[in-house]
Amino acid sequence: MKQLIENHRVIVCTGSGGVGKTTLSAALGVVAARMGKRVLVLTIDPAKRLATTLGIDQSADEVQVPGQDYAGSLHASMVDQTRIFADYIRRHATDQATIDGLFNNALYQQLSTTLSGSQEFTSLSKLVDTADGGRYDLVILDTPPAAHAVDFLRAPEKLNAVFDSAIISMFMGRTRGLKLASTAWKMGVKMLLGTLTVLTGSQFVATFNSFFSAIDAIAPAIRETNLKAHHLLLDRRTAFVLITSFDQAKIIEGEAFHDELENAGYHLKKVIVNRAWPAWAEPGSPQVASVQAELQQQGLTDLANLHRDLCTYYAGRSRAHTRFENIIKLAEFDTEVVGLRALEQLADRLEQIG
Repeated sequence: MKQLIENHRVIVCTGSGGVGKTTLSAALGVVAARMGKRVLVLTIDPAKRLATTLGIDQSADEVQVPGQDYAGSLHASMVDQTRIFADYIRRHATDQATIDGLFNNALYQQLSTTLSGSQEFTSLSKLVDTADGGRYDLVILDTPPAAHAVDFLRAPEKLNAVFDSAIISMFMGRTRGLKLASTAWKMGVKMLLGTLTVLTGSQFVATFNSFFSAIDAIAPAIRETNLKAHHLLLDRRTAFVLITSFDQAKIIEGEAFHDELENAGYHLKKVIVNRAWPAWAEPGSPQVASVQAELQQQGLTDLANLHRDLCTYYAGRSRAHTRFENIIKLAEFDTEVVGLRALEQLADRLEQIG
């Protein structure tokens, strides 16, 4: 695990929901900060208890996690989609009138958070800004859960496709090279807008036109950011960590994630199987044998047999991920991971095993 941190400037934690991805991203940050790194953990939507631990429950800004005493420093930030996209527009719009017109546009207010790929774009935009900003030695991105790992990474392409589509191009008058088709389309658009004006009133058409006029002006910047993000994610100094569990459904998802990441050319460096077994059933642990002996001494034969059977079950289940390389298996904590001290205990396990 230390080698992973030393050799990379970005770590992308990916996996399906419910496997402890956000918590492990934070624990990796603790490991790096204790190694002397200045670290930022970017998370999408942490649970309230973890947000409180990281000090970001009231703010989306980059904040230093309270209560730490490390050789380096641990910082955290929550990716606020609306806020980041708004800041992006302020930086790339051509004038204040365009900014104000877009922010006050009803269509923008609806689509800025629901347009396909927009959440992913804001996450990757924030990643590019922080990775290239020079303030941190390492940035750890906790990706949102997705049906397929690469869906997150390819989502900004969908956003590009919106701006590059023939429909939007012709609405904006970019009809060069379309010849007769452009003339026919313009006539169709004119008729459509005329009909909409009659049916909905002129305000709808004005809203529609002003939205696409303003968004069209920043489309080149969005394309450039997507290209930077693509290059950053494929860079050899960017490592992917796949987080999964031994739940049968998660195993299937994890294997699909594993193949997708490798086939797409991303550098998958570690697979972490979280909550692989309860601490009392960890295969090879001397505690397992001591518990068995103690139960037998107390005459609790049935309970001892149950304990043995469960340990055998977990030992067998631990071989389910045998085709993965660079795999780390973590026992489940007896209690919830709450507070910085608990994150440090999880970081201890990552250091010991990885």
